Amino acid sequence: MTFDEKLKARAEREGAPIPKGFDSRMDALLDTLPPQVQPARKRRAPRLAVCIGVAAAMVVGAAAAAPAVLEMAQNAIDYFDQNQHSEYANYQGKYEQFNAAVGMSDTNGDQTLTIDNIAVDDSYLMIFSTLKSETPLELQDGEYATLSTRIKWTAPNFFAEINGELLDMSGPVETEARLVDDCTLTSVQRIALKELLPDQFDLLLFDGGTSDISQSDFQFEMSVDKSAVAVETLTVEPKQDFTVHFTGVNDIGEPYTINSKPRIERVSISPFGSTITLSEWAENPLTNFVLRDDQGNFLPVLNIGSVGGSMISRATNTFEFLGADLDTKSVTLIPYLDEGRSHEVAGSLDSLPLTDDSENGFTLERLEIGDKQATATFSFRGAMNYCNAQFSLLLADGTPLDHLAECYMDFSYDRENALCITTIEYPDATPEQISQITDVSFWQPNELTLLEDQAVTIDLQ
Repeated sequence: MTFDEKLKARAEREGAPIPKGFDSRMDALLDTLPPQVQPARKRRAPRLAVCIGVAAAMVVGAAAAAPAVLEMAQNAIDYFDQNQHSEYANYQGKYEQFNAAVGMSDTNGDQTLTIDNIAVDDSYLMIFSTLKSETPLELQDGEYATLSTRIKWTAPNFFAEINGELLDMSGPVETEARLVDDCTLTSVQRIALKELLPDQFDLLLFDGGTSDISQSDFQFEMSVDKSAVAVETLTVEPKQDFTVHFTGVNDIGEPYTINSKPRIERVSISPFGSTITLSEWAENPLTNFVLRDDQGNFLPVLNIGSVGGSMISRATNTFEFLGADLDTKSVTLIPYLDEGRSHEVAGSLDSLPLTDDSENGFTLERLEIGDKQATATFSFRGAMNYCNAQFSLLLADGTPLDHLAECYMDFSYDRENALCITTIEYPDATPEQISQITDVSFWQPNELTLLEDQAVTIDLQ
């Protein structure tokens, strides 16, 4: 799979629709390149899964055995033994409580992909896997891509069929990966579910860089029973329509008007995370909203991409939010006006925790500066229009480190404690430059104008 194919596949999955005519223009450009000799790719019809679990029985002489039912139960997940600093490490106990140990492998050429564990609840499908190669893995590359990014791009990109229907994966799909050695890569893929899955369903996973199963490199067929997690989940599907109308000014001073008619499809508070799903007949569906619980606490919304629709296609978007639990009685969705502006907060390294007197915003709680990267931990307060906290390291003369060396920023979340973890990598910075860092700054969002008169409350209990 080429780098272009990798990007197109990831764009298709993460909610960035490919522009009209992109494929034809790309094909025309590719036709101008010299031919490339590639080894033949193995293609085959989907194969039946091996039987897994104590309840599986094999019939001697049978033409084919049906896939075994994988029950969500208490199983160890070895992924965390090798990834103790995983973004999902705080959820390890929950994943291990509701997962199936699969151990199913498929081989393509000199590579073997193994599904180690499948974990699922009402909000997310988690796929833990290991990719092994007989020769050193060739990492996907891209301009200015860091090693950690290249490893993530090289990890499997699963598509799924549920009971024979392609799973809608245009919502948030997150991948975390680690290179164990030159020939071994472990990864986890976290897929937000836009619809409630039945307690029992047939699952077909495949990977090949495209949702066209005929182009897949690896395939895995199984059946899943997730009924064991039902008592641990708070999920409602209100199908509640509401209207939002507001006029504002964008970040370059131009007025704009929004008339939106979304529908709240579902809200789910489950062991793996909390989500709200909205749908709308619109090219630019509503994303300007905050959530508040019945105790008056704002719940940070992680807006990890969204997809648009049209007058003939309804857009459905799922948003993760933090801070809710099974005792939450209701969630109120509040639209807001936002000029898209922010202001800088700066201070010395010994002045942490660092913030200002804004009613809403970030607080820089901790900062760890190493030879090649720095990691900042931010908490939230009040109504926030974004949750990715961006910071800069400043030298004694006020020069940002990113003016002197290439810096790459990435974001993750401590979902258990509602924190944003922002990492800056600076692989080419010199020890002298690092030693001169004395201050830190970050961007604080300006106060939002909440449209309380257009708020809508979803009862959960």
